[in-house]
Amino acid sequence: MNQIVPSALLFDYRVQIPACPDPSRRKTGRMLKLSDAARLPVLSSMDGVETFADLKAGWNVNGFGVVVSVRGRTKPLTGIPQQLDRSDCIELWLDTRPTGNVHRATAYCHRLACLPADDSTDGSCSALPLSIPQQREIKGEMQARHLQLRVHSFQDGYDLEVWIPESQIYGYRQMDELRQIGFYCLVRDTELGEQPLTMTDDFPFAWDPSLWVNLELADA
Repeated sequence: MNQIVPSALLFDYRVQIPACPDPSRRKTGRMLKLSDAARLPVLSSMDGVETFADLKAGWNVNGFGVVVSVRGRTKPLTGIPQQLDRSDCIELWLDTRPTGNVHRATAYCHRLACLPADDSTDGSCSALPLSIPQQREIKGEMQARHLQLRVHSFQDGYDLEVWIPESQIYGYRQMDELRQIGFYCLVRDTELGEQPLTMTDDFPFAWDPSLWVNLELADA
């Protein structure tokens, strides 16, 4: 008998992530310094989803950082901001007031698409703040120009670093006291397929924050 309910829904997952330094000001090299303790489990793998991307997340009072490492590619990257379903793209969701029982996004929820290559520009990485379907209220929308992205290309893939300053995340200024944030990530790859953090789009993770993972924000 096939399992109908994804394994990720059978437990209340709380993943601890460490604090990290602010992004490097150097123009080249690694922007974020995230340790192995920052690695996130890809819970969808329990249901047979093939994993090709490694995820890390870190935080401090000045912002939230994510590093996605994709391996196994053989073709050039492509990115079309107006057609994300046909692009190599990492989508991120954040909730600065996670409760686990709210099924519509609140003003504390955010969604962001990050492209490791943008065909509409010079091919460099770009970020695109997105709306969340059925969101109750919107406050303090993200501005792409304030986000920091850096891509590192390899023969078989890429690493994408993303830093979101606290000024771009509504409700983040209290994170040093609240110490938890709702998080979801979908890695969409035109060659390798999709890698959701917990479950496929058979479930409404794109707009239901109760389906996101609760990250506990630890000290360094």
